[in-house]
Amino acid sequence: MKKFVGGWGGRPAIRANDADASSGTTFADRPRIYDNVFIIYEMEAGVGLKESACQWVLQNMPYDRSDASLVMYLNGLDAHGLLVVYHNWMSRRVKPQPRIVAKSIAFQQNPLTAQRANDLAQIIDDIEQGRDLTKYLSRDIVRAVVQVPGQSPRRDLDLMLNDWGVHHLHISTQVEADGFVRRDGPLLFAAFKPQIAYVIDIMKHGDWTRDHVLEVLASEWPNKGVIHEVKGVLGLKNPITEEQRATLRRKHCNSAFEFRGKVFMPIGFMSAAGTTMAAGRGADQLLDRLNVFEQEFIRSPERLRADFERHGLAFPDKLEFEFAIREDGYGVIETKTRAWINLTGNQHA
Repeated sequence: MKKFVGGWGGRPAIRANDADASSGTTFADRPRIYDNVFIIYEMEAGVGLKESACQWVLQNMPYDRSDASLVMYLNGLDAHGLLVVYHNWMSRRVKPQPRIVAKSIAFQQNPLTAQRANDLAQIIDDIEQGRDLTKYLSRDIVRAVVQVPGQSPRRDLDLMLNDWGVHHLHISTQVEADGFVRRDGPLLFAAFKPQIAYVIDIMKHGDWTRDHVLEVLASEWPNKGVIHEVKGVLGLKNPITEEQRATLRRKHCNSAFEFRGKVFMPIGFMSAAGTTMAAGRGADQLLDRLNVFEQEFIRSPERLRADFERHGLAFPDKLEFEFAIREDGYGVIETKTRAWINLTGNQHA
């Protein structure tokens, strides 16, 4: 019997006896749902890793299970659709890891920066130290708010994030009973990369399509991966206004931005569904790699023997795998030896 567990996600990289070191993932750090191993599905006729991926998302993504229409909708999605929903939810979080904080001139000169200095100092310290930033984010991220077709409004999408790659954080250090900070007017707009957080400015609710946000990105960090310059284009014949941009965004249409004679595109790049193109590409890549691993294992399970033995592990007579997501990526765990096989393609044994 071959067992697999599905998840999100090359060349396998095996590590010995470290499967229990899981402490979260790039997709989620709160609530803690990725410790150890979660659900096992037998590899029977017609049930493979793609189906396991569906079941893993349905079991591990927090959503309102008392909502019959939502449960029916999610259970009707295929693996690709579920993984895109999962990615959309997880992308609203910020992975806790130490970052350098780059502050824009606009932020430093904003009078609100001095007025809210104590709160901002704590937030920036939390970013620099790699602490969990969930308490500053939207309360909606605790649970995946999934849009069922025909229902409104779309609370499942953070369209500014999906379009521009910009998060908004609530500026306060007063933590309320639910674990989130108190909400008031000002918001901190920031773009997070793995090593650097780009603090754009202090804005307010409703500033979701303000040109000022893109102006800061284009003027201060045009080559840092937080905005893309469209080379070879000298300008837009009809520059887009903020009101037009808001309309286009509601329709999930991407729009260019002209600044000082150059044309830029935000990094999010929405799909027609309002999620990011990256979510779709990530789902495609994951499913391709799951399929490759499954087919190669079925065809030649012995090919893993050398890797096991190189790490001092006895190669089991009957291999059984569980899929898991860990902080270092996604992969499979051999249940008897607890060997971790990373399938993300960016790890080495």
